[in-house]
Amino acid sequence: MNIIFTFLLILITGNLTGQKLIDSLEATGRLDSLKIYFSKNKKINTTYDLEIFTALSYYPELANTRITIKNAKIKTTLNARPTILSTFIRKRTKRKYVIRINNKKLDSIIQFEDISFNAKIGVLGHEFAHIYDYNKRSFFGIIKRLTAYTTAKSKSRFEKEIDSITIERGLGYKLLEWANYVLHESNATESYKQFKKDTYLTPEEISRKLQEIKP
Repeated sequence: MNIIFTFLLILITGNLTGQKLIDSLEATGRLDSLKIYFSKNKKINTTYDLEIFTALSYYPELANTRITIKNAKIKTTLNARPTILSTFIRKRTKRKYVIRINNKKLDSIIQFEDISFNAKIGVLGHEFAHIYDYNKRSFFGIIKRLTAYTTAKSKSRFEKEIDSITIERGLGYKLLEWANYVLHESNATESYKQFKKDTYLTPEEISRKLQEIKP
């Protein structure tokens, strides 16, 4: 991480990062500054600029990473992946990634627009953690990550590792708000809630990790 870049980011944005919930009005006041640092190589075809750039502020390494964020009809709330062609590019700065936000209206799918501001930041932070993880890996490292989705056990291990990265980056309470919403407030089916419990960190596990972090 570029120390000078991080210092300037904290100075200009007022340090929104940290293990706490964020006031949306405070974040709005920092949006223009965040865009200055994170807009390069970003294509955002959705209406969630505030949540996207706030979540990105926890990953200074992704400031110049090529990321497209768009609405799409998918079977989950969000997902992130490298584009197929760019996976083969050896130079990591040339890779391209896509985050898709579901806009398919089904009772069984949690709508991104229905969750709270901090929950949006938490789940976006999880997807940016995926990109952060992919971006550190070689071609074969990315393929290994993608093949983790072939079994429930390896997928769970992978997703819980990504959740842990999200927490370590300062997004723990935002991720906790998302996990609590999914399991205790959403209209998701019981089978989907069980899948979330089996595959991702539960609210209880997130809370324990937060307690382990020194203030």
